[in-house]
Amino acid sequence: VGVTVGNSEASLSRKQDNSNVLFSQDNYFKFGTAAPWIEPDSVEFPKSMPFVLSQQRYDALKKYGDRVKTGIQAVTSLEDTIKAGGFASIPGPDDPIYALRPFGLLANGFMGSENTGTTNELLLARWYINEIYLRIGDIRNASSEVESLAALNAAKKSINSYLA
Repeated sequence: VGVTVGNSEASLSRKQDNSNVLFSQDNYFKFGTAAPWIEPDSVEFPKSMPFVLSQQRYDALKKYGDRVKTGIQAVTSLEDTIKAGGFASIPGPDDPIYALRPFGLLANGFMGSENTGTTNELLLARWYINEIYLRIGDIRNASSEVESLAALNAAKKSINSYLA
């Protein structure tokens, strides 16, 4: 059991008790290990997708889709700030500009229902959201541009895995 077991690139800033993340019940909470990144166009992991009514998914996408897209753009645009040397001055991970709570609400709409409850796939999506959250903090707290770019790269992998 450890914050990087299963994914050597997982954020070391995660506390063992999961107390410093946005969604405390995530993949690490249940399994005690980090989730692997999901490669683009991969269908190997996760093995299944929970049944949720199409209308529920449509409603969630309609309600949160644009906010999630804006949040993704906010995270990916941090590269310019980092390269300009301003990584310590970026907004913190709690800033609404990143739309991390809407990320979670969208995941709930796509992977959770009254019938299924909290599924392993939903816990996995929350783990990726928590990694984005932690990595934004890692970018702010980095001691060098290289360190902050590595944290940004991991945040981008989290976003890609969340969307996969």
